Amino acid sequence: MSWKLAHFEVEAAIGVGSYATVHRATDERLGDTVAIKILAENHSLNPELRERFISEGRALRRVGGANVVAVYDIGESEKFQPYLVMEHADRGTLSSRVESLRKQGWKATTDDLLALARPLAAGVADIHRARLVHRDLSPGNILLSSRRVTPDSRPPSPVVRPEERLVLADLGMCKDLALGSGLTVAGGTAGFRPPEQDGPGVVDIRADIWAMSALIGWLAEGTSIPLALKRVLARGMHARPEKRHPNAREWLADVEQALAPPEPEPARPAEDPLPAKERPRRRRALVIVAAVLVVAALAGGLIAGLNLAGSPDPVSAVSGASIEIEGPDEIAVGERAEFTAVVEGATSWAWTLPNHRQVADEDSVEVTATGAGSAEIVLRAVAPDGTELEVRHDIRVSG
Repeated sequence: MSWKLAHFEVEAAIGVGSYATVHRATDERLGDTVAIKILAENHSLNPELRERFISEGRALRRVGGANVVAVYDIGESEKFQPYLVMEHADRGTLSSRVESLRKQGWKATTDDLLALARPLAAGVADIHRARLVHRDLSPGNILLSSRRVTPDSRPPSPVVRPEERLVLADLGMCKDLALGSGLTVAGGTAGFRPPEQDGPGVVDIRADIWAMSALIGWLAEGTSIPLALKRVLARGMHARPEKRHPNAREWLADVEQALAPPEPEPARPAEDPLPAKERPRRRRALVIVAAVLVVAALAGGLIAGLNLAGSPDPVSAVSGASIEIEGPDEIAVGERAEFTAVVEGATSWAWTLPNHRQVADEDSVEVTATGAGSAEIVLRAVAPDGTELEVRHDIRVSG
């Protein structure tokens, strides 16, 4: 049953939340379909909720951008309920779309992950440029629309179809960084909420980086994803915000690189083919190197790599290869900490832990502090050109 609100014919509810309901409506002046979000009557006289609702409309208007839902107007009903007039996203939520696909046995491909990552990063970047933090990026707050779609050359994906546009909605939890220090109350959707939003604390744009990474991980559930992407998502969801990507642009660049197809190996000159007997010997050499790294560590506490004694001091990066350790710089006695290897260009690596235990080719290791003082974790690898790579991570242990 429809009802009148100003010059709108309000129709069925298309979304119901804790504080507001969204209805499909017809703008009788323009003959257009819109969405009207109206604050619940029992909350309309609550000054805090009323101001938060109105602030959401102003924030959406301030952001703009093709991947953020548009707000056309704001008004108040005869019952003093504020409402927002917004664009109607006629293809539903990302949550509903993926749920429907999974019922058909679908699993995400590389094109599907990029179909979400690219417009997601674009919308989040627009929000951050407006000095806002969304704080509630989740599948239910991401909408799909068939309107104002700009033709492009993206590969087809059932997640965001070629004739669709992905838009971010529901900035009711957003934080305006221009108004203060970033101190907020707890909030967000479970599973997509960074640790700093579990209680009162300080947030910045890196809270959204955590949620973006969680969204890609959610979409990839049940799919075998590249190791490089696992590392990107691990960085984006690091417990410490300063260890995450600093902005959406750099996050997307890492995601795209992790999902890029491997470059084809250059063809060898026809006049100098690699002898057939040499190929398996090279493959074995790589395996033997990894084994030698671990055995040498167990014998003497050092991993020598391919170079003989007297080689120059090791470095952590050369052209085409690098290694890095991500993890806390300080932990307390009894605390367990995780350290992640960020490896590019090397196919094998080895850890040396503070207790002198050696671990080979693990993406991450866990360490539990048993006494106050200082400790060190070492990561070593060998670059494709034979250069020994080494990086050390110092840890302070407080009593």
